[in-house]
Amino acid sequence: MTIAKAITKAMAVFEKEGRGEIRAVKLLECYGRGNNIASASIQIEYAIDGDYTESDNAPYIVNVSDGLGGIIAEQAIFY
Repeated sequence: MTIAKAITKAMAVFEKEGRGEIRAVKLLECYGRGNNIASASIQIEYAIDGDYTESDNAPYIVNVSDGLGGIIAEQAIFY
């Protein structure tokens, strides 16, 4: 998959939750070769009614991977 496709998948996961408005997307890390990446970690910064406080306190990170079953995108859970 390309980085653009990984970001699109990550944004879809975020938008499905309806947390707020996307303000910025950061590529934290990715693995692969050339334009074909196997996995990526993407952080989405968001605002709720123009306020970034929740986004700053609880970063929303999505892990995207391309495997035999297709592209999988899911929110990273931190404990």
